[in-house]
Amino acid sequence: MNIFDYFQFSFIQRGFIVGIIIALLGAILGHFLVLKKLALIGHALSHIAYMSIAISIVFFQQSLWVNLMFASIAALLIEWLVRKNPQQSDVIIGVLSSIGVAIGTIVITTNPNQNVTVEQFLFGSILLLRHIDMMSIIVLGVLIVAFVILFYEDLATLTFDRDYSRVVGLKSYWLDATLALLASWLIILGIRGVGALMISSFIMFPTLIASPLVKSFKGALLLGTMVSLVVFVIGFLLSLGFDWPTGSTIIVVYGVVWMLTFFIQPLRRLR
Repeated sequence: MNIFDYFQFSFIQRGFIVGIIIALLGAILGHFLVLKKLALIGHALSHIAYMSIAISIVFFQQSLWVNLMFASIAALLIEWLVRKNPQQSDVIIGVLSSIGVAIGTIVITTNPNQNVTVEQFLFGSILLLRHIDMMSIIVLGVLIVAFVILFYEDLATLTFDRDYSRVVGLKSYWLDATLALLASWLIILGIRGVGALMISSFIMFPTLIASPLVKSFKGALLLGTMVSLVVFVIGFLLSLGFDWPTGSTIIVVYGVVWMLTFFIQPLRRLR
C-alpha cells in the first residue's frame, strides 16, 4: 500500500486530526509555560493524569469527567505549591510526578480483572482514538485558542515581567491557574493518543526549538506552532510507513530537529 492509502480508514483520519490539534495546542500553551520556566509542570501533570485515568478506569468505569476533575485539582495544587515555594519548584514537581506514576501503577496492576495494561497509558496509541476523543479535543482547542487570543497581551506581560504585571494590577494567579488547567485538560485528552511519557514533550519541544531562532515573542510562538505541525506530520507518516509507535516516532523527530538548531544558530550569527 502507498502510505497515503492508509488515510482512507477512519481511525487513521481520527488519529491524524487529533494529533495535529494536540501538536498545535501543545505548542501554544508550551510557549508561555516554557518561557515562564514552568515547563516541568506539564511533565508532572502527565504523570498525575496517568494516575487519574487509572483510578477512573478501576473505580468509575473510565469517566472522562472524573479524569478532568482529578487533573484540575492536581493542576491547581501544583500551581499553588510552586507559587508558595518557587525555590523548590523542581523538587515539588519531581516528587508529585513520582507519586502520580506510583499510585497509577499500583491501581492498574492490583486490579487484574481490568482489560488494560500499564503500557497503554505510558506510551498511548493514537490510532485507537474514538470519535468522542476527537470531538473533545476540538472543543478544548477552541477554548485554548480563544483564551490565548483574548488574554494575549496579559499573558505576554506576565511571561516577561512579573514585577511589572503586579504593579499594573494584573491578576497573575488567575492567568497562571487557567494556563495550568488548560494544560492539564490537554494532557488528559492527549494521553490516550501519545502516552503519559510523551505528552509533555509536545509542550516543551516547540518553544525549545523556536526561541533561539527568532527574536520576537510572537515570532517564536508562530514558528513553534509551525515546527510542531511539520514534526507531527513527518512523525505520523514515518510511523505508518515503518510500523513504528507513533508517539515515540514523533518525539524522535522532535529530537532531531532540536539538535539541528545547534548547527543553525552559529550559521545565523555568522550571517
